[in-house]
Amino acid sequence: MTNARVIAILSVLAVLGALIFHTMSTWRRFDWTVFYNNARYVSVWHGIGAVAFIYAGFLLRAVRWSIFLRSMKEVPTARLFGPTVVGFAGLAIMGYPGELIRPCLIAHRENLSISSQMAALTLERILDIGSVGVLISAAILGSSDLNILSIPAPFHRGGLLLIAFLAVLVLFTLLLANKGEKVGLVLQHLLSPLSSRLGQKLADLTMAFGDDLNIIRDAKSLAQLSTLSVAIWFLIALAYLETLHAFGALRSMSIVQALLLLGFALMGSLVQLPAGGTQQVLIITALISVFHMPAELAASCGILLWLTIIMAPVPVGLALIWQERLSLLPLLDTARRTRANV
Repeated sequence: MTNARVIAILSVLAVLGALIFHTMSTWRRFDWTVFYNNARYVSVWHGIGAVAFIYAGFLLRAVRWSIFLRSMKEVPTARLFGPTVVGFAGLAIMGYPGELIRPCLIAHRENLSISSQMAALTLERILDIGSVGVLISAAILGSSDLNILSIPAPFHRGGLLLIAFLAVLVLFTLLLANKGEKVGLVLQHLLSPLSSRLGQKLADLTMAFGDDLNIIRDAKSLAQLSTLSVAIWFLIALAYLETLHAFGALRSMSIVQALLLLGFALMGSLVQLPAGGTQQVLIITALISVFHMPAELAASCGILLWLTIIMAPVPVGLALIWQERLSLLPLLDTARRTRANV
């Protein structure tokens, strides 16, 4: 595990701990009757709408992956939809090891190297971070009335910082894509006086990552990938909004608030547990501490979000596994071996 990832996990745990501590007094007054009534009158149609948005996002993810593969071979989107759903089902059931099922399965079915698909997964992560960051930043900075939207003022400063971070990330990615070898040599030269081994390793990683970025063949492909990525995360935000609107008391919630809640969920995903446990805890505590919801309503909403967002691909994913006579154990073994080498 890298130092950066350790720092990110510790930061999320600190935020999570602070939020839980802040809401402990609220949980002591938890009323199970109110919780039951909230859950009882949930709109099924809004829940179905949320799941539909999630599956539309899976379809766009399959389209995006087919663009990743263009430099290697032409693969129809239809052939990638099944592995996409299976992969996210694995992620929901197993946590992070399940995330690697999708690239391993695509590599096996399309007779491609696992390393090439891991490169595609890395690019997908970069595009996802950039896209969701752009949407959340736009939502924060574009909200004109903080009182009506119940968005704390510090979020505006966070939005500016996020835009600055994304700009640096994009520039660094473009630099690696065009000058990966030179960047690696510069890093090696700078770090060699401190540790020649560290300098060589970092240079090799930088050059390899620069080569991986060559999956994007031209400006047209980059534009397509960027547009698809923003569309995918907007659909996910709509799924969050539909889930919130499933509760009569939350029909006034806006897409801006849904995007902010999505941001909290992504913070929780940094320390992903099987079945999305960390995300749900952070979502519920954010609903109470940031959006000032009653604990009973927040818990009901958190459970429904777990069903419509996290667990949505599981039934279809398991059906596809059964239909193709796949076993999750070999896939998990492959994913674990791949993860050990990443």
